[in-house]
Amino acid sequence: MSDIYDYPEIYDERFTDRANQVYKQHYIKMLGEKNIHSVLDCSFGTGCLTFPLAELEYQVSGSDISVPMLNRAAEKAKIKGLEIELKQCDFRELSSHFAQQFDCVMSTGNALAHVVNMDVIKTIHEMDKCIKPGGYLYYDSRNWEKSLQDAARFQIGQPFYRADDVRVGYVQVWDYHADGSITINILQSYEKDGRIFDKKEFQEYLHPFSLGPVKAELDKMGYTQIQVRPFPWLEDRSFEEIGWYCLLAKKPRPVDLPFQPAS
Repeated sequence: MSDIYDYPEIYDERFTDRANQVYKQHYIKMLGEKNIHSVLDCSFGTGCLTFPLAELEYQVSGSDISVPMLNRAAEKAKIKGLEIELKQCDFRELSSHFAQQFDCVMSTGNALAHVVNMDVIKTIHEMDKCIKPGGYLYYDSRNWEKSLQDAARFQIGQPFYRADDVRVGYVQVWDYHADGSITINILQSYEKDGRIFDKKEFQEYLHPFSLGPVKAELDKMGYTQIQVRPFPWLEDRSFEEIGWYCLLAKKPRPVDLPFQPAS
């Protein structure tokens, strides 16, 4: 079965203009009062979750491991008239591709779950190397604790309409593996005038990770002001209630680090 990320045009279908406005409002609430001007998204994809920041006049750069996704992002940036530096790289090797540091380094689109749990921590450290002292680390993710507790096998997504009035529906079938990983099998249907005329099948292979170890690692690294909010942040809800969350944490400046006496 095909990987959804090999088909960036289909991946983009659910990111409507309305969704774009919702993401803008989310970022205004989440980042608007922070001293952030430059942003690097290390899982940029086709840019659907990051272009809203560029449209809010943040200075945006991006990287992604997928060449097809980045090619699509570059085409969209040109159409939008946005100048965005894009690089192809694995976020586990981020610092070897970006010499400069940014006010905020992000990982969007649940991307951290595409690597094993120990590599999530490795990626957090790679992101940290690209953040200015006093800057911010941000990521969004499924609430894997909730997903694993619910252990739903079948999930039916909310249908949506494309610009050409085609109704797109999708169903997910989750396979839970003994090693803790999950394969999400996705079936998308395309309907017009009351008739389904096409369907596509895709897969995602993911490694659920818990919020606790990430927060513990950030605390060990000296990060402060750790906030966990719903994504998108439209209203406050408890962590146990939300299906998708984001985390924002502030990197310490050298003067903020605790004194380490010589051994």
